[in-house]
Amino acid sequence: MLSVLGPLLSLLGLETDAITAKIRRQAIAWGLIGLLALAFVVFLLIAANSALSQLYGPVVAPLLLALGAAVIGLVVYLVVRVQDGIAAKREAERRRSAETSAAITSAVLTGVPMLLRSPLMRQVGIPLGAAVAAVLLIRKSGPRRPD
Repeated sequence: MLSVLGPLLSLLGLETDAITAKIRRQAIAWGLIGLLALAFVVFLLIAANSALSQLYGPVVAPLLLALGAAVIGLVVYLVVRVQDGIAAKREAERRRSAETSAAITSAVLTGVPMLLRSPLMRQVGIPLGAAVAAVLLIRKSGPRRPD
């Protein structure tokens, strides 16, 4: 499947060699940045452990760091849960609105033939609707007066 991708991209004017080289360079650069960021965090934790060991002792210091990590993880978890709840409420509201709109449209489309068959609608409704439409069209097409 991927063997078809090269000729297809060349038909579109895209050079796969240049794109592949760019992606490879980006992957190496971001991988190196991630590795160095991980080393930074490790050395930062070592320094924090050393400082806390001098203040509270070698047994309590790692426990304090672990407790701090657990609290940060709990806060992140709670924030994600709140965001998921808000997103779920928005999605439910959007879905409810779409269902309501579909139900109203269905009801109107179901009732239109019945209304058009009634003699009152033929004698009053259609001429009245045409008059309202004509007034709206004339009013929109006329020159606008500044208020």
